[in-house]
Amino acid sequence: MFHRNTLKRSITRQRARKGAASVEFAFCLPVLFFLTFGTIDVCTMLFLNETASLAAYEGARRGVGRGYTNADSTARIVEFLDERGITYNAGNVVSYSSPGFDGADTLEHVTVTVTIPCDGNLILPSEMIGDLVVTGEVTMRKEYKNLDNDT
Repeated sequence: MFHRNTLKRSITRQRARKGAASVEFAFCLPVLFFLTFGTIDVCTMLFLNETASLAAYEGARRGVGRGYTNADSTARIVEFLDERGITYNAGNVVSYSSPGFDGADTLEHVTVTVTIPCDGNLILPSEMIGDLVVTGEVTMRKEYKNLDNDT
């Protein structure tokens, strides 16, 4: 008789423990998902930061040569971002310091700034991250002043 009561209590405890494990799992699962996707998004932001810097470099490298303009530089930046599958706002992804590659004199500094929005590039919804952007900036000297087409 002692053995039956002990066995019944043991089975009851096992059922109760299975229920407790289910509740613990239900509480821990959202936290694990949030940590997993948060880690992925932090890594993606690091990738976006490096991409913005490299895109600015690629654009500046294209623009410093003789005969190259802001339009040539912007085309290279857009091409680079498309190669990496980055979502961006086409109208305001690139900005140039004054005067830019169009009117810079020989050895004049030109700064290229690339701005990439995190919205559309991360897993987390945009309501959670707001209007977060990543920027990269590169300054180079124009190698030679562009020649006028009239001469």
